[in-house]
Amino acid sequence: MKSNGGVHRAARTAAFAVLRHTPRLRLMVRHTYWRVQRWRYERLSKGVTMDARQVFFEAYGGRSISCSPKALYQAMLADGRYDGYRFVWSVREKEREAAERELGDRTRIVTRGSRDYYEALAGSGTLILNTRLPEYVWPRKGQTYVQCWHGTPLKRLGYDVTIETSNALNTTAELASRFGLDACKWTYLLSPSAYTTRHLCDAFGLPEGKRGAVVIEEGYPRNDELARNDDVTLASIRKRLGIPDGRKVLLYAPTWRDDSYRAGVGYTFDYLLDLDLLRRELGEGWTVLFRAHYYIANRFDFSAYGDFVVDVSGVDDVNDLYLAADVLVTDYSSVMFDYANTGRPMVLFVPDRKHYDESIRGFYLDFDAIPAPKCETSEQVADQLHQLDAWPERYGDAYRAFRQTYCPHDDGRASERVLERVFRK
Repeated sequence: MKSNGGVHRAARTAAFAVLRHTPRLRLMVRHTYWRVQRWRYERLSKGVTMDARQVFFEAYGGRSISCSPKALYQAMLADGRYDGYRFVWSVREKEREAAERELGDRTRIVTRGSRDYYEALAGSGTLILNTRLPEYVWPRKGQTYVQCWHGTPLKRLGYDVTIETSNALNTTAELASRFGLDACKWTYLLSPSAYTTRHLCDAFGLPEGKRGAVVIEEGYPRNDELARNDDVTLASIRKRLGIPDGRKVLLYAPTWRDDSYRAGVGYTFDYLLDLDLLRRELGEGWTVLFRAHYYIANRFDFSAYGDFVVDVSGVDDVNDLYLAADVLVTDYSSVMFDYANTGRPMVLFVPDRKHYDESIRGFYLDFDAIPAPKCETSEQVADQLHQLDAWPERYGDAYRAFRQTYCPHDDGRASERVLERVFRK
């Protein structure tokens, strides 16, 4: 017999399956939900006075304390000019305990979707997020909404996606309209480069006439920590991650696929490197740090690999992983642009490249121009890892040009410049 929780999950899975295949019903249900939530938000916010010195932060829909919102939060804590400010962090219920351990006394924590959450949204003079605001929440008059976003776009987004995919509960057009809705709310959009500015503005449908006032092209605050690339910091990070002394470190960080959604499960991932082969080829002198995208629902068991594979999917601060790694292996993830700030080698494992380019998202740039070997098999990846000493000669000039194009302002001071623009104008 199923428990109440099991019955509810089964009913939810069945409802999602119906909605996934009936777009008109899906839109009706979604818009009804938004209207109800909008009414709730307006009702709760009516008696809330907006505090110009209260700042609301959220990262990845409340999944963690991380990314550019965290970098800006920490910069404000460290700057005496913001001593009179109050801070609120939004997290999901399951992340609340971890947030309470991490955040200081000056910071109030609210559970996403709760009454406190809505009141904090309404009462904060500044909202700083790295994903979209809920569709039913609109900034109040006088509120500042800072959209940090969470990466340099490699794969197409929003209005730039022309391929129809079997995304979980959105057609390509539905998802694009939700991007466009968020852009209507922005006060500021953060960007690390002219390339990112152009493609994010296009993807979100931000009109040309607004871009000059909205875009702050000063680097990604989240990458400021990558400037602390010194031996003492690296040793501390590796010790904290449990990496044995003297090991070479491979960070393996694949992304998700839009067409790999399973009802009742989520997005699944089926392109894992052959870790048995890597262990045979690389030997005991290496540790693989595996970081799955937070959308990926697979449960990976690496216990058979001992300290050769460490699952770091739960580590909030990905900068620690970048700094700990001697080489990055990824596929179509924007982590490659952030990791480029370290100046270290990267290898691309892309066995489904043609399918991804032609049938899922497509790319904004010439994929062949990325300064890294493109491998279709685990054997090829292992072979490239044996050739890392030749990396500077093979890719050095192209890698420097890559960094200058995609992260020219990531110099360790992006948070400072962004805060100056947002709060000290």
